[in-house]
Amino acid sequence: MKNLSDNLPDGFEATTAEGRAVVFRSSARDELDELGVFDRDRMRALTREAETVAGGRGGAVAVPFENGRAIIRHCQRGGILGRLAGDRYLLGARPVEELCVTEAARAGGVPAPEPLAAIVRRRTFGYSGDLVVREISRATSLDDWLAAEADPDELAVVIGRLADAFSRLVNANIYHPDLHPGNVLVRGDGEPDLYLIDFDRAEHVKAGLGESRRNRMLYRFNRALVKRGLAPRPVTLRHRARFVRALGIADDAGARRRLFADCAAHLRRHAWHYRRNS
Repeated sequence: MKNLSDNLPDGFEATTAEGRAVVFRSSARDELDELGVFDRDRMRALTREAETVAGGRGGAVAVPFENGRAIIRHCQRGGILGRLAGDRYLLGARPVEELCVTEAARAGGVPAPEPLAAIVRRRTFGYSGDLVVREISRATSLDDWLAAEADPDELAVVIGRLADAFSRLVNANIYHPDLHPGNVLVRGDGEPDLYLIDFDRAEHVKAGLGESRRNRMLYRFNRALVKRGLAPRPVTLRHRARFVRALGIADDAGARRRLFADCAAHLRRHAWHYRRNS
């Protein structure tokens, strides 16, 4: 297991014992110790008895933490590799990488959950791991929020908040390869708050994100809206134009038309994927 103390965000440290390593937020050490994060057997018992919640391919549980709850999410591969390797990884330390990128996003002003710890366990071949974050309470996914026929005024607020969150993501040089409505949380009424979640496989591109990766995130999000039946309604073309204007990346009607044409071309290229998964 590589030295996990290298290149950790400020305010984090690492400890290693019994074939497992834990990277944790220093200010939460006592609370994490009380939770059982540093003890293999207590952690197993905790996750067996805790409430199961929605949280990615590997499942997640919610446990009491300070004045709220923490979410412990087990890391699980997707796609063909997921069928073959399950929750095992050979290289890197995926939970630690996700913790670092999430913290970099927060440092850049992106509304994201607070990472508390990453746990890496050595296995016979490779390793498995978990990520612990503070729960964003009383929140629902943007998927479900849109499907519930949101108030038009609230929808306008959410579109603006989403554009702001996306701008912060780009300005922080974070590439989120799986940005879709299921990975956006909405909390509150009237003027709801938004949070971006699930930074697995995300990258902190310190040299700069670039237009290509920025547009890939836009295409991915638009594709997900269409695939999930959330566009052209309730998210209309006018809403998407407002979103793009708020980003400041297509300041005139011609530039917006070109961007939307690129989005449409991207949808056509991925039509086979929708048919295969329908």
